[in-house]
Amino acid sequence: MKIRVHGAMCVASGNFGFTAPRIFQNRPENGGFAELLQDEPSAEDQKAALEAEYLCPSGAIQIDNHQIPVQKLRNGTPRSEA
Repeated sequence: MKIRVHGAMCVASGNFGFTAPRIFQNRPENGGFAELLQDEPSAEDQKAALEAEYLCPSGAIQIDNHQIPVQKLRNGTPRSEA
């Protein structure tokens, strides 16, 4: 399992830090934005990583080759990060 955080998409919700604290951190001095502590979690932490990916409201967390969902802005314009 390989994890990537797309920083430009992060909205600093903090879900990842509570769900998988050994993998992600949200530091106040960083504005609460996602910080990846380990990009290849142990088998013990993989379930928490998947849950954090699912709970991320902005789609900033990507595990393996899962596709990040395209989100729409209020004006209907698609937004994604390559």
